[in-house]
Parts: sequence; structure tokens; C-alpha cells
Amino acid sequence: MANNRQDDLSFYMRIPASKCFTNNVLLTLEGICDHFSFTESSRDRIKKALDTALSNSIDTFYKNNRGLFDLHFSVYKNKLMISIEDYLLNHKDEIEEPIKSNCESVRNMLKTVEELTDGMSFSEKLGRNACYSMSFNVSFIENEV
Repeated sequence: MANNRQDDLSFYMRIPASKCFTNNVLLTLEGICDHFSFTESSRDRIKKALDTALSNSIDTFYKNNRGLFDLHFSVYKNKLMISIEDYLLNHKDEIEEPIKSNCESVRNMLKTVEELTDGMSFSEKLGRNACYSMSFNVSFIENEV
């Protein structure tokens, strides 16, 4: 079935940068994994990477601040791509200089996450704390006919 896959997916969601909302993201990810019949090992690796990335971002940037996460999930053939952007809300000191200095701390914060992915890329966007994409080569459960 995986070789003849016709359905692809592009899905976007926005959540507050708070740990109580990360379960919504993981539930959405579980639905994507179910729809595409990802194997348990693929699911576990992706869930761990995503949960760790979101938790680390919240711990680093949002202990005393409010913010949002923009997440974009894309599935094409045997690859899942998850892009994450997060940014502060109502932050008075939101200027270009501190954002650029965050890039290195974001990379360091996500070192353990990067080991769980099949590729990770970072970009700097003005007004964002972190902007990165994680890619995963996934395995599918073969349907028995």
C-alpha cells in the first residue's frame, strides 16, 4: 500500500505556548499517524521529538511570557514534515537583536530532538523565537488483503 499511496496531507494548527495544549498537538499527530498507518516505532519517535521540541521551547521562552505556536504538518509519500514557529505575544522588547541571539540557543535547545529526526532545518524570522522544520522518513503498516 505504501508504494501506491495516493493521499497526501497538509495541515496547519495554532496553539497557545503552554504545556496544557501540547496534548492537543500530540492527539492531532496520533490522528495523522492512524490515517496513514505509520508503524509504532515511527509514531513513538515522531511523538517524542515533537513533544520534546514543544516542551523545551515552552521551558526556554514562555515560563513568564505568553506566546503561540504555529505548526504545519505535511505528509508526502513516505515523509512527514513538521514545521514549527513560535513567537511572543505582547512583548515590549521584541526587537531584531534579541531574536538573532536566540538562534544559537534554539539550536542548542533542540540538539536532543535533532537526533530523533531524519533532518532538521532552522531559519531566522523576525518576530519569532524559533522557526524550524523536522522531517521524518516513516514506515507504514502493510494492510493484509
